[in-house]
Amino acid sequence: MKKAICLVLSAVLCICALGACASNELKETEPQIIKTFELKDEKITAENVSPYEGKYLEYDDVETVSGIYAMKFTNTGDQTIQSAQLIFSDGTQELSFQFEMLPAGQSVIAAEQDQLSVAAEELNFVDSNVTYLEAGLEKADCVKVTDNSDGTVKIENVTDEMLPLVRVFFRPADANGNPIGGPCKSVMVDGIEAGAAVDVAAEGWDETCVVVTVLVINE
Repeated sequence: MKKAICLVLSAVLCICALGACASNELKETEPQIIKTFELKDEKITAENVSPYEGKYLEYDDVETVSGIYAMKFTNTGDQTIQSAQLIFSDGTQELSFQFEMLPAGQSVIAAEQDQLSVAAEELNFVDSNVTYLEAGLEKADCVKVTDNSDGTVKIENVTDEMLPLVRVFFRPADANGNPIGGPCKSVMVDGIEAGAAVDVAAEGWDETCVVVTVLVINE
């Protein structure tokens, strides 16, 4: 059931824009009113950082967009969000935002799913659908991930035990270090001996990418 709740906590003038990284940036034009929502039931904050201009990373067929809605979501809880869909309204249309694999304390900038152009400054929160990752799978401190600058990454087991199945999730970031794009790419390695390192091809990885989290799965 949809909720018609506007949880506006603050409104400040934003005169800065996120720096470009691989042509991803927030358009620096006239000041924009920033609205921050705290979704207490889901322990997520959502900050309106529209308008977005740059590469559209919500689908695999990357294209360049401009002037569309974008939100910065922060996981303020203590569990990793596995997937989330959040619906807002600008008064005339509903806006859909999706993201996945967002650990506690991390943020991501996601563009609107239908590439809807900015038509209003004030948004209302409508509804959400959030799932959380099973506890005990994340072990980011068990491996070290290094960019090989050739489309591959080196994944090193820094423990004294064999890791049976390792999955590294990553996404690109802008020049200010803000992760962008709701979807997460990942690379998987089937078994890494204690202290060993392996080089693996990582589709979608480049120098702008950051590691989001690492799962170690016991087969």
